Amino acid sequence: MTAIDPRLADRRKEVAEDRARRNIKRLLRLIVFLGILGAVVWLFLSPALSVNFVDLTGVSSSRASEILDEEQVVAGRPLILIRARSVEGRLLSDPWIKTADVDVHWPNRVEVVIDERVPVAWVETADGWASRAVDGVALPGRDTPDETMAHIVLPQVADANVYESFEVIGSLEFVAALPVSLSTSAIIELRNGELWAIVAGFDIRLGRPIEMEAKALTLATLLQENLAEGSEINLIAPTNPAVSPPNRGATPIDQDEEEGDDGSGDNSTQP
Repeated sequence: MTAIDPRLADRRKEVAEDRARRNIKRLLRLIVFLGILGAVVWLFLSPALSVNFVDLTGVSSSRASEILDEEQVVAGRPLILIRARSVEGRLLSDPWIKTADVDVHWPNRVEVVIDERVPVAWVETADGWASRAVDGVALPGRDTPDETMAHIVLPQVADANVYESFEVIGSLEFVAALPVSLSTSAIIELRNGELWAIVAGFDIRLGRPIEMEAKALTLATLLQENLAEGSEINLIAPTNPAVSPPNRGATPIDQDEEEGDDGSGDNSTQP
């Protein structure tokens, strides 16, 4: 049997001991790291960093509260598990909700601010009636019109094309800018390719669907005057409106002169 040099044996022993010490240190560092990681995970999942308050504002008609429950934005939910942008996207799937902001406030609060759409008018398209907001979105509810809002009668517009229809969007903008006392009974329709409205018993020639807010404001001002019953009001150029008394036709004006590229004209009879 070959004898091992004592010095070599001692060296092997030292190497083995060093290796064991290094392994123990690595194990200890791993244990400490895992302990810290576990403590951090526990902290973020603990009641200390969980939802205590959900501040929801701006809700009247939407399902925002139900959607938050479905997305588990509820008391006791760890804040770290709440994906604000994902929740916002789900909220925006509700037609009533125009905008939604979800903000996580550490350590224990979620703030949800909702801006809801408001029905502006009943709109008839090729697919029937629907109450719509000013941006054209159809809002859930009954599908038969009542007398609480204006009626926009455009059955020649396909429902799929509502958002691209200048006539629909322009009519909604016009109604939205009118005082409520005038808008609820207003009727808007298309006659010979032009928009016309019946407001407070007067025929209103609106022309192309441009400057609709200005046209509504001009009309509201005109109707404060003592106009003869049955007069026709021309608002093609809202800064230069014309009023034709009953049984008296307005002087014919070439359409190109009356309504230029900018929608303005200066040949109308002043009221």
